[in-house]
Amino acid sequence: MKPSSFLLLVLLFGCQTITQINPAERTDAAFITDNTMIADGCEDFVRLAVDKSDTTGIASWRKPTASSLPLYHKAIKEIPALPNSVERAVLIRYMETGKQVELLCGWGSRPKVKEINILAISRR
Repeated sequence: MKPSSFLLLVLLFGCQTITQINPAERTDAAFITDNTMIADGCEDFVRLAVDKSDTTGIASWRKPTASSLPLYHKAIKEIPALPNSVERAVLIRYMETGKQVELLCGWGSRPKVKEINILAISRR
């Protein structure tokens, strides 16, 4: 191989950018609701738009970390609720923290749900 050909190959392959995607990061269709504790609902949570794996539907609920609540509240203000509903249809990019946490709900209910760190929320 000629030295100039070798140099050209090294330059071509050396200049490529490798993009690595974090496998823990997910984007899902979901619903968000303003905090409804005052009406015996639950504090802020995300409901993934997936088939319910149990009869209560709680398996699809996620609780945002305290540090990601500002993104959640911003989306609540900017994205209109669905007609005849308090829910907002969103696309949510997030990472699970690996923790099960209590979600405070009315009537003293405290279901255990997965905790997530929200990275972005947009209108669906």
